[in-house]
Amino acid sequence: MSYTYNYIMEYLPKRYSATRKQESDRQVIYDFKNGYCSLSLMNAIVEHIKEIKKELGGNNWRVCFIPASTHHKTACRYQKLAAFIEKETGIACDYHTILPIQDQESGHITGKKTNPAENFNIKTSDVAGKNIILIDDVITRGMTFMQTTNKLTRNGANMVRGLFLAKTVNPDWVRHSA
Repeated sequence: MSYTYNYIMEYLPKRYSATRKQESDRQVIYDFKNGYCSLSLMNAIVEHIKEIKKELGGNNWRVCFIPASTHHKTACRYQKLAAFIEKETGIACDYHTILPIQDQESGHITGKKTNPAENFNIKTSDVAGKNIILIDDVITRGMTFMQTTNKLTRNGANMVRGLFLAKTVNPDWVRHSA
C-alpha cells in the first residue's frame, strides 16, 4: 500500500523558538483549526489538488477530509473549504463522507492511544471506485493518515493521496544510519 502525501507548509511546534515565517505558518494552522481558512490558503489547497489530479490523471476523483475530533469542529473546519474546492476544481467534495462516529477529545491534547479511523464512519457509496484526495491540517507521524487510507481502500477507494496544510518538523530529530 502506498501512503503518498503532499503538504503546503511546515509546522514547527510551540516548544521551539520560531522565525517570523514559522510563527506566521503556526498561526495559519491555529486559525484553520478554529474554523478560519483564508482565501489565499484555500487557493493554495486548490492548486495542490489540481497538481495532484494532473500528476496522477484519471477520473472519478473525490476530495475527503480526515474529521476533527467532533462533528461541530469538522463542520466548522471544512464546510466552507469543501464548497470552495468543489466550485474551483469541479471535483466532488463534502465533509460528510468521513465523519466521527462519536465526539472525542482532541488527539493532540490527550495523545492518540488508539486507531482514530476506528471512530470514523465512511460513506462507502461516496468512495467506492474513486480516486481520493484526503485532506487534513497537520501530519506528524502519519498514523491517522495511514489508518484512514487503509479504511478508505477497504471501503472500495481505488487510491488515496494525502494533502496536508503542514508537516510537523522536529529540529531535535536526527537520522541514525544503520
